[in-house]
Amino acid sequence: MVYREGVEAPCVKVCPAGVDIPRCNRLIADGKFGEALAVIREKIPFPSVCGRVCPSPCEAKCQLSEVDEAMMIRALKRFVAERDTGLWRQASKIGKPTGRRVAIIGSGPGGLTAAYYLAKLGHGVTVFEALPQPGGMMRVGIPEYRLPRGVLDAEIDAIRGIGVDIKTNTRIDSPDGLFGQGHDAVFVAVGAHKPMKMGVEGEDGPGVVESLSLLRQVNQGQKVSLGNRVAVVGGGNSAIDAARVALRLDAKEVTIIYRRTQAEMPANPAEIEEALKEGVTIQFLAAPTGITRDNGAVKMECIRMKLGGLDESGRPRPEPIAGSEFSMSFDMAISAIGQVPDIPAQFGLAISERGTLEADPDTLTTSREGVFAGGDATSGPASVIEAIAAGRRAAISIDRYLGGSGVIDEKLVPHDEIAPLEPWVPVGERAMIPSLPIAERLAGFAEVELSLSEELAVEQAKRCLRCDLPIIADPAKCCGCLICELRCSLRLEGAFNPSKARIKIRRLVKADTEYMVSFTDECDNCGICARYCPYGTLSRERKEVA
Repeated sequence: MVYREGVEAPCVKVCPAGVDIPRCNRLIADGKFGEALAVIREKIPFPSVCGRVCPSPCEAKCQLSEVDEAMMIRALKRFVAERDTGLWRQASKIGKPTGRRVAIIGSGPGGLTAAYYLAKLGHGVTVFEALPQPGGMMRVGIPEYRLPRGVLDAEIDAIRGIGVDIKTNTRIDSPDGLFGQGHDAVFVAVGAHKPMKMGVEGEDGPGVVESLSLLRQVNQGQKVSLGNRVAVVGGGNSAIDAARVALRLDAKEVTIIYRRTQAEMPANPAEIEEALKEGVTIQFLAAPTGITRDNGAVKMECIRMKLGGLDESGRPRPEPIAGSEFSMSFDMAISAIGQVPDIPAQFGLAISERGTLEADPDTLTTSREGVFAGGDATSGPASVIEAIAAGRRAAISIDRYLGGSGVIDEKLVPHDEIAPLEPWVPVGERAMIPSLPIAERLAGFAEVELSLSEELAVEQAKRCLRCDLPIIADPAKCCGCLICELRCSLRLEGAFNPSKARIKIRRLVKADTEYMVSFTDECDNCGICARYCPYGTLSRERKEVA
């Protein structure tokens, strides 16, 4: 037998929280949905939220994308979260009370994640939230058509259920009072809720609103009217959300103005595509230079842009084109160029030039003893899954600070038995995620994406290449068909060229039934060879080979 050592799957490697995605896929493929959810719950307390709004860096690194299309990992996560059998709750353990108390400022994904794991370790945890309801940016910054409030409430209730105390309508302006109340450590997870300015004349006048302010009003049930023609300035997720919300508020024409091209937009590409489907127009390579009012209309002066050398973000720098000025008229303009944290001076914490809190990237310790900080407050606006990862790091560091081991991981389901691959089972095509028709979407804030059926979820889970497992070869079964070499070279070269393959089949003797199987040092363990082997020579299993 030949044994190609397994590696860390690329999808797991890029997941900020380290969710064991291949293991989850195998359990779904076997119809073990409760066990699959338990695997996700081993790393994150928000599987339903992430199943809807995660930007899915895992899918971008899925090795299937080099052969066909990536696994639909996010949609499968939502699928199992909607089929909660309670298995993870039965296996989850809560430590004995330690007598130590932790205060968490902010109830976004980072703060609540830290609260969850610290409470499970036995610490007393109180979360302080300035807004009337918990959830942070998940509640006020993400529209309901992407994240229904009932889904968010259910996962927050599960965190409350293990003993986390959440105090809303409670703004904290300094950690000093929290230490005075007997808390032994403080985690600052206030997010990034302060809007950045466009830097153009007239932006502070009537007819201009900041995107987060708009989203907060809409998400809190306030009545908002934008008029028929709406402009959105920016290219991030907030800009896309604001544009799609404007359509649902009966705007007839919504135009995004972005200074680079679509390739440089920081927004989730899938969300950009959905916005375009719904009727949003994007003016690329344009930027506002000033805003005036004309008979109640918002007149936006703009200039065309061209792309130059790379800036500090690694993207092409937009440069104005002299003499290319033009203007557009709208009923309302929405500024969506970003946010920064709003840190009270009384916190007494070091702040970077970017306006974010300075904290050690690994331990999240700050310039004050016993005060930790993470999430958007230190990184600037990022994703829910990145904030969850920061919350996990905070829980580890704070527990160690309080004298604990810092171990927050737990096994909620035993390792699954892995059946050998069936010979010659093509990976199949990635399915379309079902969604509401456009007319039904724009009639209100109903959730746009729909859930997968069980049949479709199982089918899609079976596409996984099992990148985390070893490739096991039994040369005695090899017939020298070279399909493995052909598929490998097709993935690498885009054409059949066995000489470029990273798996090598060589005949040992004159008899056509005796071959040697080997792998080059460049083999990245994708396993496409094993998937297409017609004779069972190649497989992926978790077992030792003598």
